[in-house]
Amino acid sequence: MNDQKSIKLDVGLPDRGVMLKMERCAEFLARMIEKYGREVLEEIEAVEPEEKENREQ
Repeated sequence: MNDQKSIKLDVGLPDRGVMLKMERCAEFLARMIEKYGREVLEEIEAVEPEEKENREQ
């Protein structure tokens, strides 16, 4: 006879603790973007022309 074993995966919603940690992380990232976003963007834009110049050489 054919005895097949099946594996049940519990892929339900994350528990409350996990959801709270994810929310705290998202809030932290939002605060950092608000605080440093413009500064980081300016640095990225300043580096892009240099990288483009180096690729063309």
